[in-house]
Amino acid sequence: MKFHISGKIGVPVGIVLLIIGVLIAVSAIEMWETSDDIETFMSEPGTEFVQEFIDEGEDGSAGWYLMIQGEYFVDNNDDNVTDACDGLNITITDSQGNGMNSTSGTIYCELDDNRKLAGLDENNVDINDGWMIVGIVCDTLDNAEMNGYWYSWSESGETKTTWTQTSENDRCSIGEKYTISSNQEMILFDRHTQEELEEEGLWTLICGICCSCLALILVVVSVISGFSMNPSTSAITTMEFDGGSVAPIPTDGSAVTVPGTVPGAIFGAGPTAQVADTPTDDEGIQSAADSLKAQFLAGAVDKVEDEGEPEKE
Repeated sequence: MKFHISGKIGVPVGIVLLIIGVLIAVSAIEMWETSDDIETFMSEPGTEFVQEFIDEGEDGSAGWYLMIQGEYFVDNNDDNVTDACDGLNITITDSQGNGMNSTSGTIYCELDDNRKLAGLDENNVDINDGWMIVGIVCDTLDNAEMNGYWYSWSESGETKTTWTQTSENDRCSIGEKYTISSNQEMILFDRHTQEELEEEGLWTLICGICCSCLALILVVVSVISGFSMNPSTSAITTMEFDGGSVAPIPTDGSAVTVPGTVPGAIFGAGPTAQVADTPTDDEGIQSAADSLKAQFLAGAVDKVEDEGEPEKE
């Protein structure tokens, strides 16, 4: 069975798109694997860092996490401050030397904030590495959800939740260089870059899956159309006759003309009728009449002779 041209074109195109979709999906997985490699986003331990704020996201930045050595929920002197923060002094300044602690970053040392900070460390970094989050700088979209809280209540048998913001988000200027200094060793974790890579991996995976699905649909449709759109052969050319040929086949090898197959003839029509020549002149008509008259007279004479002859005794 022949394959229609639509199938011959659609199937290869669909296979190529399928391969592209799979490669896109694989690249998305590689992005997620890179985002899980926390060392890629961690600085070396130090007491001062200069970071340029580049907001590449459409909504804002997830900022940088400031981490020092210590443990969450440890308050041996019961002052509601994590023991690792005792004597800690972290300052944030812009390129002009202005203090930006109140607008561009926040230091979280109270035990009430430990629950959220521990959750961020567990989800995005490594809660068991001996380093704990104590501050966040340039989190302009409040990705860490540290500037408010979720409030839930029950209404008409349904649980409803709303976000209550308690303080302003960090305000940082694009292109500004911020200096982060501490009186003890710390690590800066680039949460913004990690978050951007995770989001890019998600959209890349969606694109890869969509491309693969469309490619599979194209292949299936092309295969179906390739067979179903085959041109059907004419009923006349495929007509068969039970009991033999429509015309006798000579045994002496001579050619036989099948009725209705000569140029200009109608299929199935018999041979052209042959009309005998008839005389049209007066002489011919007269001779035919004389012949009939002679035959009639001869028959009458014979009959008279038979009646006049006497019966023999």
